[in-house]
Parts: sequence; structure tokens; C-alpha cells
Amino acid sequence: MAWGTRIARPFQSVTGALVAAVVIAVALTVIDVLIAMQVRTGPSLDGGRAENATRGIGRLFAVVHESEESRHTDLGASATAPLPDAYADRALAVADTITHDTDAIGLASEGTALHSALSTWVVNPAAGIQPVLSTADRLVAALDARKARARHQAETAQNTLFALHCVFVATLLLLLGLMVWAVWRRIVRPLADLEARLGSTTAEIATRPSGRRAHGWLGGVWGEAERTLLLLKQSRHRATQADHALRTDAATSLGLRRILAAQHSPGPDVDAHGEMTAAEGVIAGDFFDTLALDDGSTALVQGDVAGHGVAAGLLAVQTKSAVLSALRLSLDPRIAAAAAWSMLAAEDERFTTLVIAVLDPRRRTLRWLNAGHEIARLRRADGTVEALAPTGPVIGPFVLVPDGTWSVTTTTLSPGDLVLVATDGLTEARDADGVMLGEQTVTRLLGAAGPEPKEAVRRLHLAVQQHGADWERDDITVLAATLTTPPAV
Repeated sequence: MAWGTRIARPFQSVTGALVAAVVIAVALTVIDVLIAMQVRTGPSLDGGRAENATRGIGRLFAVVHESEESRHTDLGASATAPLPDAYADRALAVADTITHDTDAIGLASEGTALHSALSTWVVNPAAGIQPVLSTADRLVAALDARKARARHQAETAQNTLFALHCVFVATLLLLLGLMVWAVWRRIVRPLADLEARLGSTTAEIATRPSGRRAHGWLGGVWGEAERTLLLLKQSRHRATQADHALRTDAATSLGLRRILAAQHSPGPDVDAHGEMTAAEGVIAGDFFDTLALDDGSTALVQGDVAGHGVAAGLLAVQTKSAVLSALRLSLDPRIAAAAAWSMLAAEDERFTTLVIAVLDPRRRTLRWLNAGHEIARLRRADGTVEALAPTGPVIGPFVLVPDGTWSVTTTTLSPGDLVLVATDGLTEARDADGVMLGEQTVTRLLGAAGPEPKEAVRRLHLAVQQHGADWERDDITVLAATLTTPPAV
């Protein structure tokens, strides 16, 4: 499998496919040329020596017959006299040529036998020309057989070369098809998809630039790219303007967030910590604070205005300011709740939950006002968790008269006890299946947490993030506090 993967790796890109195709084509071309050269210079071709030898035998027969006719017409010549020099020289010269050619093509014995028979006949013509004719016939037969083999070898080589050409052409066509497929898959089709996406993107914008539409798969992409570039330039201009506006409003937004998430120093012998996560931007509809009161106690304040974003954040800032001002002027949380109601009485749909928990280290008491706040808990030092039950309804325009609407409840408080309040964004965080984190899980996590406020707050925020993908659907604010000194003996 790894070997096959290494072979297929060059074809995974257009460049690799092209390089591999060129390498294979060059290799096939070299093999084709080498075989063609082998056919051209191989043993099937002898430079025409076999044909020369055959023609030489024909010339030799002509000289022999001519000399025989001359002897028969010369009545005075002796039957045992040697062949005249003119005929002898011509015959031996032709025989030497035949012997040279036959030696070169591997028929040395047949050529030598013919030369010997001819030499004997030249010296003693009376012996007759039959030995010369017999050896010549054997040489002719050997030459014919050799030429037949040469033709067969040439035909075989030509067939092999033709088959190689066919394989070569088929391979080139296959490579061409693979290259076309690779180019289509890696270039043409992505460009077509890009053109379609660019077209759909520009079509969704009302201010799409007008212009003549280019045709062709590359021209179409280029045209859509130009139109998209114009849109991007327009969008960049608008984004620059929006950026200037955001820079102008950034200080205001950050200022509002600081007001919402501000934590004044708690009073003596109280340790507190809070964190807020906004669902949109930096402004949330939640608010919280810790406020040192004149009698040495510390008030934990937390509220959750309905909704989130800028509108909820602005109302949350007003509500928080009214609550803190009321607490500074009076130690009664009910007056602070009435001040919050005054900010919301004119609203049509907005309302807020509110919890004010007052920790008194000197008296070892906890007093709270809970106006419909979902998460208000007291974790005892032994790990048990008690709910700080609501002491009145949520604060909104539907409350007609604030006097007597909210009450205050008191319980004992010891070092190691932990007071924790949180907005409903904590419990309503959902996972991928839509399951909320829930109050029971929050209670269980709080019971397992230690007495340190910062550790408890961080543990709950981490649990929300690990729970689900939709935990940023609402603002999340968690505030915790505890006493830091044991009671006096």
C-alpha cells in the first residue's frame, strides 16, 4: 500500500502529473529510437553483401561460359592447356570479390570452396566446370537461405517496432487523457465553481457593478473576479467609514462595559470576585458590583436586564447607577430595588432581575433581596448548598407600586461559607443536542468548589464553555464572596 501511495503521489497535483507525463513520454521515445536503431543496424541488414555475392556468382558464370565458348571455337587449342590469362584473371577477380563478401556475412567455407574449385578449373580446364557449378549452386542456396532469414528478421523487427509504436501512441493518449482529467479537476472545475460562487456573491449585493459579462470559462472567472474586486473596494470604503465610526464609539462602549463590570473594593474581612461575558460585543445586559457600606458590611449587587446588546446595556448602566446610589444613601436593599424600578417604569417590554446580598462580618449575617433572580446560592463550609430564595417578583413596568413589593431575608454566615450569584445565561447554556447546563449542575459544581470566590467563579465559567456550542447565546455573569476572618472568641 505504501509503495502504491509513493507511486501515486506525483499525480496528486497538476504540476506533478505534467512532470510525470513528460518523463514517461521521453522514456518511451528513447526506447522507441533505440529499437529503431537496432532494426536499422542489426543482423538482419548486411550492407548488401549477400546481394553482391549473388550478382558476383552471376558474373562468374558469365566468365566461365564465355571462356568455354572461346575454347570450343579455338580448334587449335589443346584440351589440357590452362585457361587464357584474360579469362583466368577475370574469373579469379570475381571469385575474390565473392569470397570477400561471403567472409563478411558468415559464409566463408562456401566462398572458399567456390574459390578453390574455380582455381582448379583455371589451371586445368580439362577437369570440367561441373565442380565449379556445384560449389556455386551450394553457395547460391546458402545465400538464398541467409536472405530469407534476413527478411524474416526484418519483418519480425518491423512488427515489433510497429507494436511499440502502437503502445507508445496508446500511452501518450492515456497520458494526455490523464493530463486533461487532472487539468479539468484541478483547474477548470475549480475555476467554474469559483465563477459560480463569485457570481452568486455579487448577485446578492444590490449595488453590484454593471458591465459587459465576459464569456468562456477563463473569461467568465476573470469578469466575475473584476466585479468582485470592485465590490470589495466599495466594501472596503464602507468598512473604513464604519471603522472610523467604531473608533469614535469605542471609548463609549468600553466605558459602558467598565461601568457594568466595575467592582468596587469590598468592605473589611470580605473577599469577592466576579466575571462577565457579553453575548454581543463588549456591552452586556448584565451588571454587577461589590460595594462597601458605611456600617462595615459589603453589598453584592447583580442584575440581568432582559435582552442583550447595546440597548440592554444602556438600560443596565442606568439601573446599576440607580441601585448603587440608593445603597450609598441607605442601607435598605428595598429602597435600592425601588430605585431600579424607577428606571424601568417607563419601559414597554424591558425588565430586570436583581439580587442584593449584604455580608456583615461583624454580626456574621447575610441579608438578601432577590427580585426574581434565578441563581442565588449559599455554599456552606461543609459543602451543602442553600438557595437564596426570591423575596419578590422581577422588576419591571408591570409592578404598579414598589412599596412593600420586595422583602429582605436574613441568615447566619460563617467563614468558609460562599455566597454566589449568577445570571440565567449560566444555566441556559446549551450543548449540541439542545440540553441546558441547568440549575442542578450548577448547584453540584458549586458544592464541589472550594471556599475561594475566584476559584468558584472560574470553575463555573469553564464548565459552561465545556458544556456546549451555544453557551454565548446570552450574557453570563458570576459573582462570589466570602468572609475572610474567623469569628471573635
